[in-house]
Amino acid sequence: MIWLNPNDDKSQEYVELRLNAPKTEKICLEFNPLKMSCSPDWNPIWKERRRHTSPLRIYKQDYELLLGYFDKIYPVKDAFDRTLELAFDVCFYNWIGKSDWFRIIDEIERDLNRVHNGKKALLTDFLGWVKKALEHTPIIVVEGQFIKIHLF
Repeated sequence: MIWLNPNDDKSQEYVELRLNAPKTEKICLEFNPLKMSCSPDWNPIWKERRRHTSPLRIYKQDYELLLGYFDKIYPVKDAFDRTLELAFDVCFYNWIGKSDWFRIIDEIERDLNRVHNGKKALLTDFLGWVKKALEHTPIIVVEGQFIKIHLF
């Protein structure tokens, strides 16, 4: 995994998973592995959460396929500040720690034999990205976004 310099977020290339989402979809979830710091008073600002070279982006019609798995693990403690989070928030930040990601992975893997075709491929690709990210960080920040689309 390659981490970017703090001001180099323009070099990011999002991994986009799509099954049903049209190319014109503007609402998405972005999955950003957090580059950790050893500083005792560290509080990561927005730019520090955008340092991974290949964050994941999943658009609304497709992330809706994942929401049930997130719902199964909530409530959880925020992986950064340890506050209790009652529900996954598609509009804001979700600081999900490694142990909770493993719970999500287990839930998805239990369902893989019951889903087929595109959904199975989307879930398998999602699991692959998450597992790889967790090799390098204990926290993946998931946040809802509204992005500008440039169609040529």
